[in-house]
Amino acid sequence: MEKKRIENIADFFPGKITGAFVSPEMKWDEIFSNWIERVNKENLMPTLFELKLWFESNEALFSSPYLETMVFHYKADEARNYHPYLLIFHLVLGRISQLLKELDLKKDKYFLNFEEYIVDRILDEYSLTSFSNLRTLCASESWFSGFQVYAANMKNISNELLKSETIGKKVFTSIKKLYHRELIANPIIISMLNKQFIPEMDKIYQPHISQIIASLADKNLKKNLGIFFGLAFKILKTNNFIELHLNKNKYFDLTLPLVLVIKKYLENLHSFMSSPLAEAIGESERPEASALQEGAETLQLELQKIFHGELLHYFKEETNRMRKRKIIKNVIIMTELCIQEAIETVVRIFMPDITGSTIFEKYVSRKEREMVVKEKLLLLHQRIDDYFKQEKNASPAEVFLEINQFVDSDLNFLLYKDWNEFMNFYHSLNRCGFSSDFPPHLRLFFHFLNRLLKDMGIEKS
Repeated sequence: MEKKRIENIADFFPGKITGAFVSPEMKWDEIFSNWIERVNKENLMPTLFELKLWFESNEALFSSPYLETMVFHYKADEARNYHPYLLIFHLVLGRISQLLKELDLKKDKYFLNFEEYIVDRILDEYSLTSFSNLRTLCASESWFSGFQVYAANMKNISNELLKSETIGKKVFTSIKKLYHRELIANPIIISMLNKQFIPEMDKIYQPHISQIIASLADKNLKKNLGIFFGLAFKILKTNNFIELHLNKNKYFDLTLPLVLVIKKYLENLHSFMSSPLAEAIGESERPEASALQEGAETLQLELQKIFHGELLHYFKEETNRMRKRKIIKNVIIMTELCIQEAIETVVRIFMPDITGSTIFEKYVSRKEREMVVKEKLLLLHQRIDDYFKQEKNASPAEVFLEINQFVDSDLNFLLYKDWNEFMNFYHSLNRCGFSSDFPPHLRLFFHFLNRLLKDMGIEKS
């Protein structure tokens, strides 16, 4: 019988580690790096980015105390229904299974999986040392194919469970444990998740930022700036992905775990700005370095506005599907605004003459936004004043329409405290309809606008 000849396997190992001793960890890094390189050559890096994002979103879904508080409102464990959790997990598994199928590259005409070759190669060299456990974990099966089959089977199980209206905590915890047990046995996926940044995936193409980093001689400052910009642009990239997904998928609840990933990234970025980056820039003794602390404080306020303001309304019983979609859209807008502003703040420390519009298309500075918001608040105040004076025949419907237009176009530019108060009055007016309760609630809102305009230094005519 003629032997089958394996072709082109060596293409996946173009680089060789030189030296007297090659540790198993170094060997694994070589294998993982060459796999990433091949994925990049196959133009599958966007697919890998999405896959990594869905895996991270599962972890956010499983472990977020914020989500538990929003969904269950401090209910006891036995009173909790994890049906919404399981539904989201079920939908994410479907997407993960599809992406794994796309990324399980075939390497020769006999369809030998890349992962099979990796296992055989490592076992040959290290079977008596560090990698002896790989044979029992993986044998010669493709890691991606194996997890894809597992994800499909888990999806079928969750589909059967979802036929019940109530899913208890024990059932959902069991599903979560089964998923994690399979996940930690998969070295390729775990290696991918352990890396905060993958250079081929997280490249920054903005020329001014590249110029700043390249010009720095201080290695510590260069490293910290690289981390800051890498994380900030990853947030923008994730934000764009959520927007695309929101527009094409009818199950927009699926965006929730992705928003939780954004929350984690934003909190990490704020902590990084406040400490390591601030220390590194402070040591450089740049005159504009004081702006960083103000930027970190602004980011903290925006975090509150997004997750303890806007997203809070997503979980209220009276919020319908249309309103939920709008809330996620607003979260996307708010996140983009605050990240662009944070990036501009840091860039200006090194390039004082640069503006945000040079870095981003369609960028409007906070100062410009505040001027527009002040003008629109003044017009809104005047409209309500006309209503109470019975001038220009202003009706309740017309007044509420103008309030609604401000909410749609300009509300996100207010800082957290003012934004939150405005939204509370807006929801009160919305609940009133145009009943007899509308005028007194509008009067309270009018007094709030008086105070807000005074705080902004605006004199009313």
